[in-house]
This record gives sequence, structure tokens and C-alpha cells, in this order.
Amino acid sequence: MNFLLSNSGNGRQRMLQLQLLALLPVSIAALVNTGYQYLATLAQNSTLSTDDFRGRLARGLGASHESLGLFDMLAAGFAHLAPILALALLVGGFWERIISERRQTPMQPGFILVALLFTLLLPGAAAFGHVVFGMSFAMLVGRGIFGGDGKTFLNPALLGIAIVQVSFPSVADQHPLWSGLAGYAGSDAIAVYHRGGEAALSAIDIDLWSAFVGSTSGTMGTTSILAVLLGAALLMIERLIAWRLLIAQILGLLVFATLFNLLGTGAGASAMPAYWHLLLGSFAFGAVFLACDPVASACTNPGRWIQGFLIAALVVLIRVANPTHPDAVIPALLLASILAPLIDHLVIAWNIRGRARRHV
Repeated sequence: MNFLLSNSGNGRQRMLQLQLLALLPVSIAALVNTGYQYLATLAQNSTLSTDDFRGRLARGLGASHESLGLFDMLAAGFAHLAPILALALLVGGFWERIISERRQTPMQPGFILVALLFTLLLPGAAAFGHVVFGMSFAMLVGRGIFGGDGKTFLNPALLGIAIVQVSFPSVADQHPLWSGLAGYAGSDAIAVYHRGGEAALSAIDIDLWSAFVGSTSGTMGTTSILAVLLGAALLMIERLIAWRLLIAQILGLLVFATLFNLLGTGAGASAMPAYWHLLLGSFAFGAVFLACDPVASACTNPGRWIQGFLIAALVVLIRVANPTHPDAVIPALLLASILAPLIDHLVIAWNIRGRARRHV
């Protein structure tokens, strides 16, 4: 792991270090909230099955649903997040080693970031077989065939989680951490709002504060807007993300959510205020750590504004029109990333045409 600790000035290594550091508050929030959700659900329904590897590990670490102390939450969160992350790192390292040997090049440490992002986009009850499948797809299709770090056009973690969502759309069992989730599609809170508005959210103890700090059900790394903001601040200070793309997504969300509020039926998700669109689901996490990935975003400044508004429009449209896929962030980001090269091409062509007209 000395390649992560090196301060040699290598730009790619420095960028990786800062990206991992930006994900530190998100990872801590994921540990705490995953443990909290697990223990709180057990406290409400002790008949749920916990006789699996992660449940036994949580008990072995001393976590008890009879108390919700910080240690209990951290221990239970560690028992669920750590095995998934360890397996994702193992699978990512395995494929990275195979690829580097075939190409006769040094191993690239970027698989560590892929594994962490992939883990944070999963629920704490994710099946280990699904982790292997999704991470293998991320490494081989999302990363390996394009040449590794900086040479892909899609975020590998985004591609890996997308294939898991498509392949296992209705997965769920009696594990406490499937409570409040629409399978791998993420939080069910938007679908709850679709059915009953803010009153329905209040009935399951979701308010603005809990959604902001991240004490709600969801995939492990996406629930805390506060933690995402801390990571985003570091990335913006270090100029590792394009501020235009980030602002465009937020402004786009405000604009399109407001349009649906004004033009919609006044019921369901069409009536959802923009702040709930921002607070619920994985929009904030995706906007910062996935959409703003340099390899998956537009390179021109106008293209970044266009891509940001496109992401926001797709997220709001899918949430309003398709309550069976309540979060909508992953497919919206994937489509926008695929279109990023086309957006840049059109922007450049427009600029060339404009310059040609001025010189006629």
C-alpha cells in the first residue's frame, strides 16, 4: 500500500489520495448509520433472521440491539461494511493483477477507489456472490478493456452497481438491512412519498434533519448529505471536480422539480419539493463522486452545464414517472456519462461553426 502513501508528486497518485480522503467522512457516516439501521430494526422486530456471517460477526464484536450506543453502531456497521469492502478489494485486486500481467504493466492502484465507491453504493445486506459479480464486471468491462486509470469513459463503480441493479432487481430477504430499500435500487423513501407524501415519511421517522445527517435507510454511503458535503468541499478546494457540473446538477434539480410541482397532478412524486429530491436517495452522492468523475463527465464548460441539467432532468422524470424505480440516480448518471462525448462533440462543432461564420 506504499503507493498510496507516497508524496512523490505523481499527479495520479495524489488525486487518488485526495479522492479517498474525501470519501472518509462518507465511510464513517456509512459505518454509523448501517449499524444504527441494523440494530434499530432488530429492536423493533427481534424475530428477523440474524444467523448469517455478518450477524454473528456483529454479536462477536459486542453489538447489541438492546442498546444503541456509538460503539454498538460502529461494531454492527463494521460487521456489514468491512466484509463487503474486503471482498470488493480482493476481487478488484485479483482482476487488476491479471490485467497488469497480461499487459506487462505495473498494477494501478485505482481499483481501490472503484472498490470503495462500489461498496458505498451497496446495502449492508448485499449478497457476497453479487459483490463478486458486480465488482468483476466493473473491473473487466468498466476498466480493464479500456486500459485502466484515466482511460475509461464510464465510472467503473457506476457500471458495476448498474449491472447488479439490472441483474437482481427484486432481491430481498428477512435481513434487517433490506428494510426500507427497493432492492439494490436504493432507498424506498421516494416511493413512500409517492404513496403518501410528507405524512408517509413522518410515519417512518424521516424528517429533514434525519435525511440531512443520514439516519435513514439506504445504500451505505448515500444517506448522509452532511458527509457528502464535507467530501465535496475537499474535492472543490483541491479542484478535483468541475464546479460547473456540480452546480448544474443542483440547479437542474431545483428547476425540474419545481416545474413538475407547477405542472404536475399535485399528487405523488410530482408534488415532491426540490429539497426532498436532494435529500432523499443517492442524488447528492452520485452528483459529487460519480457524475463529477473526470473520466465520465464532459470536458467542455458548456458541455458540463448541459450534462448537469440532463442528469437532473432524468432523475426527476424517472422519480415522478416510474415509482417502481424510486431513486433513479444510477440509470440517469449512466446515460449522461454515455452521452458526455457526444455533448462535447456537439459543443466543439458549434464553436467551430460560430468561428467560421465570424471569419466569412
